[in-house]
Amino acid sequence: MPERHIFNKAKMKIGQIIGATTLRGFRFVIKKGMEKHVKRDEFVIVNESVTDNKILGIIKDITISNELLPDEFGRDLRLEDIILNEGEYPVPTVKILGYECENGLELPRHGIKPGSGVKLADDDTLKRILRQEENRSALMGALSTRESVPVYVSVNDIISRHCAILAMTGAGKSYTVGVLIEELLKKKGSIVVFDPHGEYKGIKLKGSTTKVYGVRGDHKLKIETSSLRSIDFINLVPDLTNAQRDLIDGVVNLARKFYDKYDLKIVKEILGLIYDVKEGKEILAGNLPEGDIKELSKRVGLTTIGPTIRKIERLSRMGIFEIEGTPLNDIVSGNQLTVIDLSDADERLSETIIAALSRRIFEARKAYVKDGEGNFNTPTFLIIEEAHNFAPRTTEERTILSKSILKKIAREGRKFGVGLCIVSQRPNRLDADILSQCNTQIIMKIVNPSDQEHIRQSVENVTEDIVRNLPSLSRGEAIIVGAAVNLPITVRIRERTTEVGGEDIDIVGEWSKNARGKRA
Repeated sequence: MPERHIFNKAKMKIGQIIGATTLRGFRFVIKKGMEKHVKRDEFVIVNESVTDNKILGIIKDITISNELLPDEFGRDLRLEDIILNEGEYPVPTVKILGYECENGLELPRHGIKPGSGVKLADDDTLKRILRQEENRSALMGALSTRESVPVYVSVNDIISRHCAILAMTGAGKSYTVGVLIEELLKKKGSIVVFDPHGEYKGIKLKGSTTKVYGVRGDHKLKIETSSLRSIDFINLVPDLTNAQRDLIDGVVNLARKFYDKYDLKIVKEILGLIYDVKEGKEILAGNLPEGDIKELSKRVGLTTIGPTIRKIERLSRMGIFEIEGTPLNDIVSGNQLTVIDLSDADERLSETIIAALSRRIFEARKAYVKDGEGNFNTPTFLIIEEAHNFAPRTTEERTILSKSILKKIAREGRKFGVGLCIVSQRPNRLDADILSQCNTQIIMKIVNPSDQEHIRQSVENVTEDIVRNLPSLSRGEAIIVGAAVNLPITVRIRERTTEVGGEDIDIVGEWSKNARGKRA
């Protein structure tokens, strides 16, 4: 309560500038009694020397000095009520953000005089500078130094210009994704989450719809077989020989050429026709030219065809790949969260599902926006959890199918209303091109130096001082930087209203409970 009273008063003086100033920053000493208000990420105001413009700055560091008093203390500078304890004094370092103008903040041109008073920025000033259109913004939390100053992000910028949510394990990235989902559903948004751990199934917001599709059970996702390419099939069956790969490639290309839609049954039938030709039997090719079947048969032996049929049969038993997939309008709809639960899928199946669905969504939106085809009129936000597995930085021994379509969406999705949010605990393993296309970053605690360096090199909005702050963030704190905010800010993420998934198991509690059960 006392702290809020001070903020609401007319810019309380907290110190005086010492030493040389630049157009980028300055240092100051703290007025006695003001120590508790001077902290990292707090906002302060000083006056420009010529125009008297009010310059906004942010405290980036505080040095406790115990050196002999420097020259500036011997000049005509009156330091009244400054903390001096046997030669030791705290010296905050301030980064200048600029003064208010029509286009936001502009850096000063005339400099700041040493000895000038330093004041706390008042709440109203900060709210004005951080202002977003309420009906087009999402409430993510409050300034970490001011619970009284809410922080909103621009929804249009988050979606159309993509975003990344990055943090080490346990820092709260999935919790933050949940907050963002809640806010987008309040705006009647369409969100599709690819969820490798089943963390988002419990998000049910009053007045909106949540649909969950998995690879097992009653709500099984169906993928339209004809939306797959030969490389998708090859990825799904990891133990194929080169001859079997070539055979599948030929069969899938033949099916795509002569069928508008096909399923795995038709793929197996084509393989069966090739087998019969090899055995010298007469065939009834149906929709397919007999000459094409015979041409394919010349390129393989019987020992290749039989095992390939059995492997396609293995895919068929999954029950996911059908002639008609789950309708796209069931997956993508206004005021709806769709969770694609991949917790029961292995890595290859997960990649294929992400690639196939993302491709269908992107192509349907592109056809609607560019050519006026179809009725797919809902802009969509795709959230990719564990994105470093599906859009990795380096090329591995095999092709990661999901990476190419995610890269395409990152480059072109803005034009067609397909937004992308990549979520990762290992930024160093993320594709740098995709990361650089995310124009808003919500970054939580990261201590790994290689992760920090990859972020710094890949994202132009992330400066050296932001990277230095990452290890010191508390759980639930995030630095938001980029297109969706007016300036980089440290935020305390607000509490969620929906069920939270992915929480750590209380190991000791479980052990104790099991022990009590055995004694009983």
